[in-house]
This record gives sequence, structure tokens and C-alpha cells, in this order.
Amino acid sequence: MSTSKSFSVVDTRHPLYFHDQAYWSEWRDTYDGGQNYIQNYLRKFTERETDAEFAVRKAIAPAQLYAKSAVNDIRNAIFQRMRDIIRTGGTSAYTKAMQGELGGVDMKGSTMSGFIGIDVLTELLVMGKVGIFVDMPQIKGPTLADIGPARPYLYHYQVEDILAWSCSLPESPNTFQALLLRDRGFDYAQHEVYDIDMPCGEFERYRLMWVDKKSGFVRVQFYNKEGQTISADGMLSVDEPLTLHLREIPFIMLDIGGSVLKDIAQHQVALLNLASSDVSYALKANFPFFTEQRDMRAVGDHMKNVQNPDGTAMGGGQRASGREIEVGASHGRAYDLKAERPQFIHPSSEPLIASMALQEKLEDDVRKLVNLAVTNKIGKRATSAEALKLSDQGLEAGLSYIGLVLEAGERRVAYYWAAYEDRIVKHRKIATIKYPDRYSLKTDSDRISEASKLSELMFTVPSTKAKKEIAKSIATKLFSGYVDTETLLAISAEIEKSAYSTSDPDTIIRAKEAGLIGDQVASTALGFEDDEYLQAREDHIARVKRILETQTAAKEDTQSADPGARGVDDLSDNPATEGKAERAAATDTTMKDTTKKPIRGAGKSPKEKE
Repeated sequence: MSTSKSFSVVDTRHPLYFHDQAYWSEWRDTYDGGQNYIQNYLRKFTERETDAEFAVRKAIAPAQLYAKSAVNDIRNAIFQRMRDIIRTGGTSAYTKAMQGELGGVDMKGSTMSGFIGIDVLTELLVMGKVGIFVDMPQIKGPTLADIGPARPYLYHYQVEDILAWSCSLPESPNTFQALLLRDRGFDYAQHEVYDIDMPCGEFERYRLMWVDKKSGFVRVQFYNKEGQTISADGMLSVDEPLTLHLREIPFIMLDIGGSVLKDIAQHQVALLNLASSDVSYALKANFPFFTEQRDMRAVGDHMKNVQNPDGTAMGGGQRASGREIEVGASHGRAYDLKAERPQFIHPSSEPLIASMALQEKLEDDVRKLVNLAVTNKIGKRATSAEALKLSDQGLEAGLSYIGLVLEAGERRVAYYWAAYEDRIVKHRKIATIKYPDRYSLKTDSDRISEASKLSELMFTVPSTKAKKEIAKSIATKLFSGYVDTETLLAISAEIEKSAYSTSDPDTIIRAKEAGLIGDQVASTALGFEDDEYLQAREDHIARVKRILETQTAAKEDTQSADPGARGVDDLSDNPATEGKAERAAATDTTMKDTTKKPIRGAGKSPKEKE
């Protein structure tokens, strides 16, 4: 439905703009933390706490950053896989900028992965929505040669600055017919002495973009806060709107359906106030106080003291009021025979212990709820014991969903970048973008544990094909996220080509000793060169000869020597018993004059032998 009612352009807001507007500042504060968070969200215990006491507690309150840590875990799980993003094609300027050259994609030296991972992804997780604008200095000619050194560059818009929009078609939510953005920046003033510009304040500028229905090109008009038209540099202007030789507004809005902090912001507020309470309680209760039992009938202003606490006599008429007792490690106290011993007491630690236990639970809940928020991006929720076992899979699917949103956004960036660089559609070189299909939050110990369990299962499956698939799964669990996709595919190809289902040294050596495999198979399965077993065989024969010659040098008849007793098991018929039999014969005293067994004495050093 259309209306002819007049309105100020800068005051226009999309109905969805107000959907989560009330929570935006809370989400940002929850992620940023710091002193501003403490000032805004720390509350008084009760009305009995004075302003002075509250000010002291606020000054020593510890900042809570559990929500930020949980969000960063999600961000880092995606960010670490960005090395596996495949970006092919595109112009030379796009390729160099994507790699951080020529000022990077944002004119600040950022690579494409750095810009997406640091600027875009963090904002997307915290606020649930972020915009990317592809900009470029005004193009004057129709071809790439007319552009000169100018090239496109990127910057992002926070959700608060994406004010209003309308789509060209309902089925194309990222193709805009009109768009209103708020720009924020710094005003500069010229330094008269050195003729340089220095920042002197901030400004707000409104950017209205729309696709002109007559020409089909994108047009741009700037406004100040009062709704007056201005030029791009902020000067009042009545000039015609700028015309971009583009058929679509070069803006991409990424949306994951809401912030992952939406359900945990209050958890961090509770953690802040609990931690502040505990610190205050611990500081105030850190001073034990002295108690001493008395007969209250023998004290009071009507009673006169016999002596002072130090043992000196009291002056006549001096009353008992206002007595002070010196206490401490070097001061003793006398007490009545039938009275309880004086002692230092302190408040109970049970309230503090209970509060700390509650904080630990809330800390765990923060991480769980962030992970659940990511899982729910694809509509999955663990509602049973069996479903909880698959929660990690749901979380990985949620990460993959976020990755797909980023992939779609970067593809639109590549499309608008190419449109800027060449106005002729068929000549445009649009880069191809492919993000990883899987993401994981597992630690290194989790990966190793899973891989170890799979390796134990390999020998229980009789199928060679199944063994190879298990080996591929082991490689994926160990290296996914640590090596690029091409390396992982090369590892899988090597496993597929391999003629052996294991490389475990113990298994291979035992099989070789048992005569189940030959030298070549054992050597190759262990990862050595194909012909290495031949050299090993020659070295082994040479070693056997050296041992045999050395051990049988004192024998007149080397043919009668037992090879097994000489240390050459390879030439022995029974290597397990030959050495024992020869030793028993040598120490047998049955046919000798003495029963003393001929055994060796203590060894001697070379000097003693001399």
C-alpha cells in the first residue's frame, strides 16, 4: 500500500529496525565489558547500602567477560577454517587486495579473511546482523582503463546504522530497491602553522541510495541530521544526486536471525553482581574480632575497677566505662577458671561458598547457551538424552550455517567488485568463493582421543575398504582445520592408493617376525622407500657375518659352534635353546675335580688390565 504523506528521509525506519533495538546497547556492553559495563549494570544490594559503600564496591568490582570468551570461541572456530576458503578468479586488483596488498580490501591493509573474520564475523555474532558496503571513487569512463589507479574497497555498517530499506523483489532480500544508511566519521580542521588536517570532532551523515526507475542506474544523495541535502564532504548542496553506473545497490546485509548473546546477557549481569558481592564480603569479613565471656552483673558504670588492664592501680572514683583491651599475637589474657577461653571469631564462609558455586554454574550456562544459540540457527534443539549426545553435531551444523551466510555475502562482494571494475557485464571477472563445509569446536585432546578410538576399531573390521575409510576419518579428525583442503584431499588420496591398511610399527614388526609378510611389504608399510628393504637386507647379512666372526674367533672349528649361542639367531635351528644349552654345558661340574662353577669375576678397567 502506498501513501503520499510527506516525511523526512532521515527519520525513515524499517519496521524490523525496532525489533531488537532495545537490546542493542545491552548486547554490545555484554561483549565489550570493562568499566562502562560495571557502571551501567552493577546494582545496590539493598536500600541499606549507602552511596559511599556502593561507590567503594563499584570501584573494586571485577569485570566479567565470560560472554565475550564464549562468543570468541565460536568466532575462532570459524576463523581458523578460513585458511581453507577457496578464492579463484577475479581481476588482478581483486586478487592483490584480497591478499592484503595495495592497501588491502578495506584500504587498511586487511586481507579478505581478516576483514571478514575480524570486522564482519564478530559483529554478526554479537548483533545478529551486519552490512558490507562495496565503494569506489567515481568512475568517469566506460572501461577499466578509465578507472586508473582507483579500485573498489570495503567497509562494514553496524546494525544501528542500517536504518531503512526496500527490496526489489521479495525473493531477492539482498537486492535493494532503496536503502538508507547512517555514516559516522570525524570532522577535520586545518592546523594553521603546519598546514595539516587534524580531527576536531565527529559527524553524522545520512546516505540515501535507490535504483532510478527511468535510467536503471543507482543514485546517491547525502543528508545532514536536519534532513538537508549535502555533498559528500558535508557541505550544504543543492546539486543533483550522484549517479553510480551500477544496476544494483552495492550493499550486502548479512543476517543470522539474532544475536547469540540474546539469552545470556542477564546471566552476565548476575555474575557481575555476585562477584562484586563476594569481593566485598571477603574484604569486610577478612578481619576476625575478639570475644571474651563475662558476667554482665559485674560490669557497668556503677562498678569501680580495682585496677587498669595493665595492672596499675586506678585513681579514686574512676569508673569502669570506656575500657579498651589490647589484643594480638603478643598480648595474653587471663580468664576465670570456670569461664570459656577468649577467642577470635569470624563470619561463616558458607554464604561465600554457595555464591561461588552459583557463579560456576552461571559461567557454564553462559557457554552452553551460546553454543545452543548457534545450534538453534538451523532449528535444532537437544530435547532428550539421545539428542544431547548429538549436540556437538548440531553445534557444528550451526557453525556451518554461519559459514554459508558468510560465503553468500562474500560472493555478493565479488559480484559488486567486478561490476565496479567493468561496466560491461560479459567482460566482468567475478571471483569464485567456496567456504569449508565443516567446522568444529573440539580441542586437540578431543581430536586425538577420537582418532585413537577409531584406530582401535580398524582391525576389528574385515573389510579393506572399511579400514581405508576409517583411516581417512582419522586423518580428517586430526588435521581438519590445521591443514588446507588440498592437503587433506592429498592425504585421503594416498590412503586410497595404499595397498596396506595399517602403518603401526608393532603390528608390522610382529607380522614380519611371524613370517606373515615379507621384507618389501614391511618396509613399504612403515613408510620407507620401495627399494630400501634391499639395502637393509645387505646390511643385515654383513652384520650377521661380523657377529659370527667375532664370536667364533676363539673356536678352532667354527662349524661346530652354535650360531644361536654366538648371537646369530638367523643361522640357528633353535635360537631360543642353543644359548642356554651351551651355557649349561660350560658350567656343569659333574666331570670336574671341583664343584665350584666357572663363572666370571668382576670386570676390570683397561688400566687394571695393563
